[in-house]
Amino acid sequence: MDDKVLIISGATACGKSNVAMKIAEEKDIAIINADSLQIYEGLPILSSQPSKADQKKVSHYLYSYLKPNQPCSVGIWLELINQKINEIRKTKKIPVIVGGTGLYIAKLIDGINEIPQVSSFNKKLAKDLFDESGREKFIKKFLLPNHLDKQRLIRSAEVILETGKTIDFWQQQPKKKILIDNNFIHLNLNPNRETIYNNCNQRFLEMLDKGVIDEVNNLKDIILENSQINKTIGFHEIIDFINKKISFEEMKNIITKKTRNYAKRQLTWFRHQFKEILFFSNDQEIIKFIKQL
Repeated sequence: MDDKVLIISGATACGKSNVAMKIAEEKDIAIINADSLQIYEGLPILSSQPSKADQKKVSHYLYSYLKPNQPCSVGIWLELINQKINEIRKTKKIPVIVGGTGLYIAKLIDGINEIPQVSSFNKKLAKDLFDESGREKFIKKFLLPNHLDKQRLIRSAEVILETGKTIDFWQQQPKKKILIDNNFIHLNLNPNRETIYNNCNQRFLEMLDKGVIDEVNNLKDIILENSQINKTIGFHEIIDFINKKISFEEMKNIITKKTRNYAKRQLTWFRHQFKEILFFSNDQEIIKFIKQL
């Protein structure tokens, strides 16, 4: 397995981290995070990062790696994971990439379109133009799709200002693979939907027991409005509960519903976005497969 990189993907709360720990009982591995929110420190409970006990048993990388207000993107993550895989190779361990951020995994396998870097001048110009003109005029000025959110609209305008070409143009150019000399084996943990939904509900109850409300309360005043970590499911609802804007039951119901909806979107993504992916209904099937490698 010298050139192999295992990928364990799946919807939130399907049990990916547990599977990785069971693989560690069979093979000498190191685990690398492929979750866009678990890469941040500050919310290890809310973002469902592996326990400290598990991280002591098996080498884990890129968990709580970035400060809460640091930027992250597919490109940044790919650079980091390239470094970590090379480090792990030197230890003779098998890299096992674990996570549910499908876009990260897709770009890792298929490569990325190289969009030129945008200058700080054009970044500021795009934001100022949006703030001054408003959404509708901004869309008309740059001929942008109406369905994009504010962040993606500004990003699209930045690229146009910098290069004179749209993001669509750059995305149609040949892709650059980050990791060339690796044999990816993509395993997807795919239990039935009812199991995942039940896990989503149960996991939030476990978060409460672990102190997730205190965790959010300790972090809420240092997070910037545009920080990526703000997207962690449950973050805003817990703040609303702390500020007595919603009841405990409302908070719990909203968070568990959002988590289930997110899991549903992930299930659809993994079913349709990958050509070479192996689906397994439970961890025993994955372990049986791993033993044969």
